[in-house]
Amino acid sequence: MQIRKLLKVVLSTLLILLFLFLAFTGALLYFGKTGMVLGFARSALREAHFVAAASMFVLIPVHFLVNFRLYKAELKAVRGDARGKIKREKS
Repeated sequence: MQIRKLLKVVLSTLLILLFLFLAFTGALLYFGKTGMVLGFARSALREAHFVAAASMFVLIPVHFLVNFRLYKAELKAVRGDARGKIKREKS
């Protein structure tokens, strides 16, 4: 497997897992208002949530850079510049 493809797979998987973790810890922090939540102190959950968010903040721009060619091709297709031009409806 090429290094670029492997990087895409790893980045996408990490971002999905981080998103799920952020959603889960965010829900726990929101609904579990006081004390311990599922055996974890709120401060520990808050810290884990922050670390995951910071990691995602760093990985998203890397993901965009690695997939830049894809985004560029999609923009060309939307504008109608790509092969097999998209027919636009007349207004």
